[in-house]
Amino acid sequence: MTVFRTQLRETDVAAVRQLVKDTRVFSDTEVGWASEVIEAALRNPAAAGYHALMADGPSGLEAFACYGPIDGTQNRFDLYWIAVSPAAQGKGLGARLLAASMDDARARGATHLFIDTSTRDDYAAARALYLSQGFELQGTLVDFYSDGDGKALFGRRL
Repeated sequence: MTVFRTQLRETDVAAVRQLVKDTRVFSDTEVGWASEVIEAALRNPAAAGYHALMADGPSGLEAFACYGPIDGTQNRFDLYWIAVSPAAQGKGLGARLLAASMDDARARGATHLFIDTSTRDDYAAARALYLSQGFELQGTLVDFYSDGDGKALFGRRL
């Protein structure tokens, strides 16, 4: 049984790093960024502006999401990270985690949630997840991350 929690633990920094690495879709730099946002949220939550939702299963961290307010906007949040361990993929955990993240963001005053993601083929499941949760594709930036790797922009009202 998977349990969601918002309280971060010291062990989450390493667990997030491993989980993101295990997905095999993120670069080494991105793996580092994922653990850095969890560390920032753990060290100084108010200053970091990051909120995390962790999904713990029988064998440890199965998934996590990180989201927070977008500077200079009114009640708009970004979903910075969502990742599900390969062992837990395909079981609806991503959809439950995203829905719970939207609920938490709404409780924190968010009226809109935005997501940036890659247009690469190995991100197709992530894009399908966003669409299944009521997000709309609002634009694409061609060759944004690198040649052949664009940025897809999703958003929805909460």
